Amino acid sequence: MIPSDGKEQYVKAYSHRKLAKAWDMNLSSLQEYAQKNAWDVEHKLYWQDVALEALKMKVEEQEVSAIKELLKATGISRPVGRPPKAEVQRHIAIEARIAKEFEDDINRLRLVAND
Repeated sequence: MIPSDGKEQYVKAYSHRKLAKAWDMNLSSLQEYAQKNAWDVEHKLYWQDVALEALKMKVEEQEVSAIKELLKATGISRPVGRPPKAEVQRHIAIEARIAKEFEDDINRLRLVAND
């Protein structure tokens, strides 16, 4: 049922449904066989590489949307110059603490002035 170059065909296949039909087997059997032999992982890695190469070609053409997608794919999704979320949250927490301390000082001074 599975030809000798089946692994290569599976890894590079765009449609596993069509491949299963061509090999005269059902899709679930093909997927089970592929998982057992780790072909599914190789298939995923192959198509990730193909997608990244396509994005790289578009980046070389200076396409902004491709640049953004490539940055997302490499884990850099924040625009240049924007601080990390943790740093912004820390800054907000410090400002809130300072505002609370200021409010407490004002209330304490009002109590002292009323005495």
